[in-house]
Amino acid sequence: MFKKIIFFISLFFGFLSRPALAQTEFITDYIVNYSVNSDGSTYASLNIKLTNQLSNIYATEFTLSIGSTKLSQIKAFSESENLNPKIIQGQKTTNIIIPFNQKVLGKDKTQTFTVEFVTKDFSHRLGSVWEISIPRLSKTDNLRAYDFTLSVPNSFGEPASITPKPINIQRGQNTTLYRFNSQDLFETGVSATFGQTQYFDFSLNYNLENTNLFPIKTEIALPPDTPFQTIVYSQLEPKPETIQIDADNNWLASYYLPARSQLKIIATGSAEINLQPKTGFLQPIADLNPYLQEKKYWEISNPKIKKLASELKTPEKIYQYLVDNLIYDYGRLSDNAVRFGAANTLDNPNSAICREFTDLFVALTRSAGIPSRAVNGFAYTTNPSLRPLSLKKDVLHAWPEYYDQNKQLWIPIDPTWGNTTGGVDFFSHPDLNHFAFVFLGIDSEYPIPPGAYKTSFSDTKDIEINFGQPIPHQPQVSLEFHLSQTGLSGVPLKGELVVSNSGNIALYELLIDVKTQKSTSSLNQLIIPVLPPFAKQSFPLEINTQNWQNAFTEKISAISKYGSTEFEVQFFPFYRFILFQPKFYFYLTGIISLLVLSLIIIKIRAKI
Repeated sequence: MFKKIIFFISLFFGFLSRPALAQTEFITDYIVNYSVNSDGSTYASLNIKLTNQLSNIYATEFTLSIGSTKLSQIKAFSESENLNPKIIQGQKTTNIIIPFNQKVLGKDKTQTFTVEFVTKDFSHRLGSVWEISIPRLSKTDNLRAYDFTLSVPNSFGEPASITPKPINIQRGQNTTLYRFNSQDLFETGVSATFGQTQYFDFSLNYNLENTNLFPIKTEIALPPDTPFQTIVYSQLEPKPETIQIDADNNWLASYYLPARSQLKIIATGSAEINLQPKTGFLQPIADLNPYLQEKKYWEISNPKIKKLASELKTPEKIYQYLVDNLIYDYGRLSDNAVRFGAANTLDNPNSAICREFTDLFVALTRSAGIPSRAVNGFAYTTNPSLRPLSLKKDVLHAWPEYYDQNKQLWIPIDPTWGNTTGGVDFFSHPDLNHFAFVFLGIDSEYPIPPGAYKTSFSDTKDIEINFGQPIPHQPQVSLEFHLSQTGLSGVPLKGELVVSNSGNIALYELLIDVKTQKSTSSLNQLIIPVLPPFAKQSFPLEINTQNWQNAFTEKISAISKYGSTEFEVQFFPFYRFILFQPKFYFYLTGIISLLVLSLIIIKIRAKI
């Protein structure tokens, strides 16, 4: 007779401890219910039936490894007695060891027991949304049946997304019960979001320094709009000289710094994060070739990367490879952690942090002919062990995007969190926790994100982000004509129209009509594709008049949906234009004075 010590299935990280004998010596059946309470705590009940496959072996204990460090009210019992579980706390897990007091011997003999606990790691109120994450199940040969249900309070509202799709939904008076196919849980686990939009209030400090003996022009990256986020700005001080949008949709604000000077810039506002892309916010890219190029840290020509990319081929398979094969190295979470790059990550899979997950994804997808890029930004987490952040200065995070040519969208994913959460799906749909700061596609190192603008004298926390409430959108345009107030009839009058976004949100496809009454304008209508907050653009303007003989007043107007302006120009014929110019009389007086003075001098000389 042999006794068997079973270390069984992990419900969170997919860890499977190895038993002393073959796993097929026992068959297990699960009936599992996770019941989420209105306060976000989750009550778990696992009814487990263990069936002997051999006649001469029995189990003495059973271990569950739960991917949570916040378990409470842990109980284990059978129909006949209470079991006294031993609890071993790990860095990211809690191991529950259940001893069996009775020897259940004989082929096909069974023993059934129940494990209960409460955790706050699986459900979280994140600002205006609820998020539930149940990790995937590790599939083993001795698992015969797995019945899983999730109970959610109706007070959470309607789900914005649930992955995988439930096979059955039962709505009760106070709760809704979701039942899932066990095969789906081997692939992704359960990820559910209740709420459509998340709001983050942000305050960003940029510390600039010019150590040169001459003035310089520099720029900072402001958080931009994306298909999944809208930025509402409250403040940007001091105002920039210009704001440009680069090929990666980064918003770059330019500033002039005098010689040997420092400048502190403050940007505040709110980020609206959406699960679904905004209607009409497509990102057609005429030339995708720049997003297939090799860059520093993205060694797509490396033989190992080329070989692996040719085997994996698709974004989803590449994502899953990273989730399954890289190991997150918490020991590298430091300010001076060296960025490995893709090739080095492939050679050192046990020492990855979020940059390594991201760089390897970008390199593999580009090598496979799939356009991709990296994102640096903020990601909210309630458990740094399960959803770690690796860009330590001001707690930033990195994740990749790939370009879907059919949808004409950049699709964000997060293989780092897919790995550390034990298979929660961060590929199929975006979540509401990622707030993008900058995009790295054309260049693998620039621009640098907020939080990285430090001077030699500043080592302060420069990023503050909290959950917020919606801020009203206030679209507004300032229109200004830069023209002379007087002009010569029949002669073109040249100037410019300056369009400034004085509101708190970016304006898209901004239509401006320019109208005149008695003359014609080189600008009749213009469309500005994107005008970020605090940005301005200048457009050359020429007013042409046909009437060169008469004086008249021309009223020029610029009209948009969010603001308008008028400007008057006095046109004079040539002779009147000269006569009505103040300088004309100044010069005329000067000429007459010179003539009189000359005559006096001539007369004086004649007398001599």
